[in-house]
Amino acid sequence: MSTINEKQAAEQLLYGYAAVLNKANLASISSFYAFDGLFMPDGFKTLTKKDLDAAGGKFLQNKTFKIKYDIQSVTVGNEFAFIDATARTTTVPNGGDEILHTSRDFFVLRKDGTDWKIYRYLFNKVQD
Repeated sequence: MSTINEKQAAEQLLYGYAAVLNKANLASISSFYAFDGLFMPDGFKTLTKKDLDAAGGKFLQNKTFKIKYDIQSVTVGNEFAFIDATARTTTVPNGGDEILHTSRDFFVLRKDGTDWKIYRYLFNKVQD
């Protein structure tokens, strides 16, 4: 596959991941991660793929959650791809007010067969 196609495939993984989060499709969240993938959220402990199956539901329960990634760059090597993005997130706790967040997000993807998977995902919030 060409570098351009690999970049597009990496971007599509990210957009698919956002769609799953926005639909609160809890069963599918961990499927975007490599078997040894890690989610490293700002201000929380690092979560493994196994942890995501248990913890993802707790975070998404009882609230509306919407995220949109604006990709700044995608760099593709042989086995890894790196994505710099800005995320705009809206959460609305049941019965609460809308909360807006902006974060800088960094993804390291790794090839799993012919598919990209999230190997590391970390972000930090920036002031809105």
